[in-house]
Amino acid sequence: MKSKHAALTAAFIASLIVIAPVNAQVGKGLSGPHYNLNIIGVPKDKTADMTGGNGHRIFVPLNTNGEVPRDVKIYYERNVDDPDKFVVKDANATDDDEATVLVPYEYCEDESAGCMTLLSFDVYAVGLGKPNGKARITVNCEFDGELVDGDGSECEAAEMGSFKIKRKRGKPKPVEITDVFRATGCLDMDEMGDAGYGVCDEGDLEFNNVWIFNLKALLDYYWDYDNNGLKLMQTRFYPTTSGCIKLVGGGTDCSGS
Repeated sequence: MKSKHAALTAAFIASLIVIAPVNAQVGKGLSGPHYNLNIIGVPKDKTADMTGGNGHRIFVPLNTNGEVPRDVKIYYERNVDDPDKFVVKDANATDDDEATVLVPYEYCEDESAGCMTLLSFDVYAVGLGKPNGKARITVNCEFDGELVDGDGSECEAAEMGSFKIKRKRGKPKPVEITDVFRATGCLDMDEMGDAGYGVCDEGDLEFNNVWIFNLKALLDYYWDYDNNGLKLMQTRFYPTTSGCIKLVGGGTDCSGS
């Protein structure tokens, strides 16, 4: 019998076959259904209302690192109304320096028993437009709890990591950025001062290589987008399954996920 996870992922892939733009370029050398997101740098701020679902693009200032740097943030939030879909909720980061993308997710229904291969994505990005433009992206996140072990432990300092996308001369080449959307570690469920606080032990939440939005304890995830002349950062999200979530002491073995 087909599992619920497999059925959910298959349905989501079917929906992406319809919405993936035909002329997207980041996937040269890649294939398959995907969601495409364009982050477009513009020289002048836009004033139009771009909230409530705006396709596949976000507008950001073409340059944010001038004499008075602009702190542009792109928020990624769970799509609680339709957990199978990507939606650009606010496409304009030039009016208030913020934009928002709603993303799919899948919670583990029984963390005590554990869940394997939940909905996830492989993610690639490329810089397009005139050569020499670049953007630096700092990835930030916050959990409801103490992240005590594994990749992404910097989240306690509200900084998960950073990467750069450049438009070099020659043929644009996609860069895999999957890691900034995946999490591995252990979340301490004890209160400060309790015995076992700060240690991954019985009853704490263990996870390995999961789509970060599948973690119920995730409170916030956003990019600080520092643009230096990059006209277009094109990103593709390819649906897949990955990872493991369980309470420490549960029956599932996360070591091989």
